[in-house]
Amino acid sequence: MTPAARVAAAIEVLAAIEQERRPAADALKAWGLTHRFAGSGDRAAIAGLAYDALRRRASSAFIMGADTPRAVVLGMLKRERGLDIDAIARLTDGSKYAPETLSSDERAWVDGYHAQVAALIGPQLDGAAADWLKTETAPL
Repeated sequence: MTPAARVAAAIEVLAAIEQERRPAADALKAWGLTHRFAGSGDRAAIAGLAYDALRRRASSAFIMGADTPRAVVLGMLKRERGLDIDAIARLTDGSKYAPETLSSDERAWVDGYHAQVAALIGPQLDGAAADWLKTETAPL
C-alpha cells in the first residue's frame, strides 16, 4: 500500500469507530479481515495512524476546525507526525486509493491555526527561535 492509501484506510477505520461505536481494536480487526490484501506492515501502519489520531483527537480536530475522521487524521499528521501542509497535500492528492485533495477551507483553517500560534507565542520569543516560528507559521 502507498502512504496515501494508508491514510485513507486510517480515515475509514476512524469513521467505522465513530459510526458503529466500537472499540478501536475491533474496528481495526474488522478492517483487516475485509481488506485481506493489506499485509502485516500495512495493518501496523494503519493502526499506528488510527491510534495516534485517537490519542490527539481534540488537538487534531482543533487544527483542522472539524471533528470528522478525515479532519482528525489530517490534523494528527500535522500535530503528531510533524508533516507540513505540502506533505499532507501530497498524501491527499485524490489519486487512486488516496483521500480527496485538500479543500480551500482545510487550507484556510490550517493558516488560521498558524496565525493563532504565531500571535500567542511569537511575542515571547527572540532571535533564532522567533525566526523559526515565523517560518513555520507562515501562511500556506
